[in-house]
Amino acid sequence: MKKRIYFNEYNLLMGSGGIVYLPIVSGILSATLKSDNRTKNNVDVQPFIFRPDSVEHILSHYANPNIAAFSISMWNENLSLAVAKALKKNFPEIVIVFGGAQCPHNPTDYMIENFFIDYCIRGEGEEAFVDLIDCIINNKSTSDVPNLSYRSKGGIVINKNEIKFDRSLDKYTSPYLSGEFDYLLNENGHNYQAIIETNRGCPFLCTFCYWGKGGTTTKYRYKGIETVFAEIEYLASKKVEYIFNADSNFGMHKRDYEIAQKLCEMKKKYGYPEKFRTCWGKNTNERIFKIASLLHYHELDKGVTLARQSNSEVVLNNIKRENIKLESYAYLERNFNQLQVPIYAELILGLPGETYQSFKNSINLTLNSGINNQLFIYQAEVYPNTEMADKDYIERHKIEVTKIKLNEIHCSPRDVSWIIEHQYIVTATSSMSNNDWIEMNRLSIFTMLIHSMKIGNYILLSCKELFEIDYIVTIETIINSKSNLIVKLNSYIETYLGNILEGEGRGIFNERYSDVYLDIEEVLFMMISENKNDFYSNILEEFKDKLSKNQFDIFVQIVKFQMESLPSFTETSDSTLDFSYNIDEYLSNLEFGISKKIKVENTVAMFTREQYASIPDFVKTRIIRARKSGTIIWRSKLFNKIKNENLVKFTIESDSQEESFKINLFDNNRRSYSKFRALR
Repeated sequence: MKKRIYFNEYNLLMGSGGIVYLPIVSGILSATLKSDNRTKNNVDVQPFIFRPDSVEHILSHYANPNIAAFSISMWNENLSLAVAKALKKNFPEIVIVFGGAQCPHNPTDYMIENFFIDYCIRGEGEEAFVDLIDCIINNKSTSDVPNLSYRSKGGIVINKNEIKFDRSLDKYTSPYLSGEFDYLLNENGHNYQAIIETNRGCPFLCTFCYWGKGGTTTKYRYKGIETVFAEIEYLASKKVEYIFNADSNFGMHKRDYEIAQKLCEMKKKYGYPEKFRTCWGKNTNERIFKIASLLHYHELDKGVTLARQSNSEVVLNNIKRENIKLESYAYLERNFNQLQVPIYAELILGLPGETYQSFKNSINLTLNSGINNQLFIYQAEVYPNTEMADKDYIERHKIEVTKIKLNEIHCSPRDVSWIIEHQYIVTATSSMSNNDWIEMNRLSIFTMLIHSMKIGNYILLSCKELFEIDYIVTIETIINSKSNLIVKLNSYIETYLGNILEGEGRGIFNERYSDVYLDIEEVLFMMISENKNDFYSNILEEFKDKLSKNQFDIFVQIVKFQMESLPSFTETSDSTLDFSYNIDEYLSNLEFGISKKIKVENTVAMFTREQYASIPDFVKTRIIRARKSGTIIWRSKLFNKIKNENLVKFTIESDSQEESFKINLFDNNRRSYSKFRALR
């Protein structure tokens, strides 16, 4: 009799429409089972269970199950455990198998605590899972199954033998090409998103990352390029709007440009995918210019990451990470800006060795490198199977971890009947007290609000350029204001951070603003946009005694321009403002790194605005979707004119790993990519 198998891989719900990723792990395991001669005629795989729900409703999908497999991640671990426990109670003979990034590689305590789990698979699961199912079908010993832990004689046995990796990933059947998801993607008007992987492996050893220790191997293994192409065409033909690439360092491999070309070709042919997101190479090189500019030209990209995590040598040493030099970073930044490719930098708050002062320096150094689109600052998190989760590492750096509710940013709140999930964030280390953590968060929130959410981008740039006031000084001046509105914002932040230390989640649900969780800086943006006059009046008051009379006269007009650029739901008509200086020309050029002299001149700035049906529609379009592309604020007509004039023809010398040749990113009309040469 065939073994009836149920795969469980509960994915996040994005937005109120219930957009969800296809269960890629379930698909791979199912396709591999069905293609292996030992198991293909002996399994009956049931429809995938991958939407989060109540335990009771998930259990209603089960009928006479033999095996239940769970792929667990941070966002579904508690639900998976609850479902598995209920299954064991309802079906005592069922075999429960756990795997995934969240599943401990040494699961002894985990399996003792969760008595209903029969097997745990560590790391990659395709071969181990098929071997295990073969053993179950034929009642064979599991002692030789690699990467497997199991119960035996009242204890937990951890098989030490590892999978022998094949350099080619084509040995694992593609779930897309084998039709595992046809029954889902053939639905009219489906809203599924998809994950692809073109390779596995990561050469970096970052202590906070699963890739760095437990996830894969430092050696790359590749899926055949024709398989990658076929998967992309399959998803495009099925009208999948959004594809996420699970590679660790996209852009590091010569063939990645060919993959980008294929994505663009499919969008031209089918209209899909609309967007492509990836994890970019950590040590960005010039090859990424070719890829990122191509994707951007075809409106596929969601922005390019220039990840730093920290600028402190102490921290970088502690997390086993190296960064490219700031000079090289600034070079990349300038050239991405010239190409008008959206970019964003990343820092992590709370890494071991970071102090308040070094964190402040990291922010200032990153801003001074020329980043003028986005700076994202994330909480340091502790994940299972990473070096940062090791007991010795935690003790060495005196890491304090706080368990908080998982309120996934830009995802729908869970129904009250659903299981609550959690994440674990670093809130103290040997170099950072709880109070330091609070102040570092205050600084990061205001930095993202002023710089990245663009409520003060012109103020930051001009204070640096005209008045020689460093970025961090301008930000701290605003933070320390005693004006009513900024005091209110600080109070809101303090309450928010205090709640996190008590276990509340990071995401904020405000149904007036959105039907999904928002970042705190996004909520503060809305609060300021509804009180623009007060906020910018407060800023003027703070700088009045810090500038000469002539400087302040200029500053008043800069703030006036800044306030007009900040979107507000209630302001829907185009606007025209008069200035006695060339403010529009000066600021619009400054964003492109072009220095113009400020001069007395009667000028007019014209802003074009858009109208939105509701406040949530405004937030979705103007904040959530526009943030990484840097299009949050209203732009003047002169800005758009300068933007078009500065679309450049950019020439890249090949790096040392490629043949020696020059490539023009654009032809004279910015319409052709024929000058690119595909590289393998």
